[in-house]
Amino acid sequence: MSVLLLDIDWGVFNRTYSNVKLSDYILFAVIILLTIVLKKPLAGLLTKLSTRIASKYSYMKHRDTIREILFKPVERLLQIILYFVATEQIAPLLDSVDIHRAGGSKKGMNINLGSLTDHLFLLIFILFLTQVVTRIIDFLYYIRMGKANEEHNLSNQQMLPLIKEISKLITWTLSAFWILGSVFHVNVPALITGLGIGGVAIALAGKETVENFFAAFTILSDKPFQTGDVIKLGEIEATVERIGFRSTRLRNTDGSAYIIPNQNLVSQNLINLSNRSTRGLKLTANIKYGISNDGLNQLIAEVKKTLHEMEVVKDPITVSLDNFEKETFQLVVAYHLPHPLPEDSTLAGLKHEINLKVFEIVNKYGQMGTAVGTS
Repeated sequence: MSVLLLDIDWGVFNRTYSNVKLSDYILFAVIILLTIVLKKPLAGLLTKLSTRIASKYSYMKHRDTIREILFKPVERLLQIILYFVATEQIAPLLDSVDIHRAGGSKKGMNINLGSLTDHLFLLIFILFLTQVVTRIIDFLYYIRMGKANEEHNLSNQQMLPLIKEISKLITWTLSAFWILGSVFHVNVPALITGLGIGGVAIALAGKETVENFFAAFTILSDKPFQTGDVIKLGEIEATVERIGFRSTRLRNTDGSAYIIPNQNLVSQNLINLSNRSTRGLKLTANIKYGISNDGLNQLIAEVKKTLHEMEVVKDPITVSLDNFEKETFQLVVAYHLPHPLPEDSTLAGLKHEINLKVFEIVNKYGQMGTAVGTS
C-alpha cells in the first residue's frame, strides 16, 4: 500500500488551471459536498450545545423549544459560512473574471466576480446572523414570559412583549446599517446625520405614531392599568388583553375586541374597575300614577329590606324617585355587588334575580309603566 502511495505523482495536484491549483479545486468540491451532507448534523450539534448552555439558566423543559427555535437559522448560517470557505479556495479564478458595466458618458465601472461573490456572501451572512440573534431574543422572551405567567407577575407580562419588539427593532436596524456600510460601502455616519435632519420631517408626518409609541411607555411606567384589568373608557367597558407599541387591545364580555390607540388611553379619563371592591348598579322602573303616599313608602321600604336580605348585595342601597313625567315617574334603585363576584355567579344572573324581586314588589303596590332598565 505504501509503495502505491509513493508511486503517485503528487506534483499533479500542484498544477494550476486559471491561477488555481488542482488541489484547491478538489478542496472546493469536497467542502461543497460535505456541507450538503453534514449541514443538518452539524447544525444539530451546535443547537444541542446551545441547549446545554441554556439549560443551566432555564428549566429543562425548554430544551425542545430552543432546538425548534434555533435549528433552521443555525443551519442556514453554518451553510453560508462553509460555502464561503469553499469559494475562497478558488478565489484567484473568481478575481480574474471581470464584469464590465458601461457607464454611458460617465466612466465605466469594473467589477470582478470575486469581489461580487464576497459582498453577496457578506450580505447573506449578516441576514442569517441577524435571524439567529432575533430567534435568541424570542427564546429569552419565551423563558421570561413563562416565568412571569407562573408567578402571575402582571407587570412583566405587559412589559416583556414591548421589550422583545424593541430588541428586535434595534437588532434589525443595526443589521441594516452594517449592510449599508460593509456591503454597499455607504458612508453610515453621514447617512445618520442626514437621517437626523430628515427625522424632523418624518416625526411630523408620523406624529400620531410617535405619540402612541411614547404613550405606551407612559402606560407601562405609571401603570394606570395592567393586562387582565377591567377598565372603562367612555361607553366602552372591557378587559385589557394586550398593550402594544401603537395600541392596546380590549375585549368585552361578548367577545368583541376594541383596538384603542395608546394616546387616547393616556389623554382621556379612564376608570380602572379592577381596583374597586364593589360594583355600583342602578335599576330604573317606570311607575304609573295612582299609588298612594303610604303605599309608595311601603314599596320603598320593602325594596330596601329585600335587597338588604340578599347576601350578595352590598351597601350603600338607595331607593329614590326621579323624572316625573305626564303619566309615569321613575323609581331608581341603586345598589352594589362585590368585585370580584362570588364563584359560580355571573353579573347577568345576579342582575336578573334582583330585577325580578323588584318587579314583584312594584306590581304588589302599584302598576308598572312602560319599561324597566338596569345600568
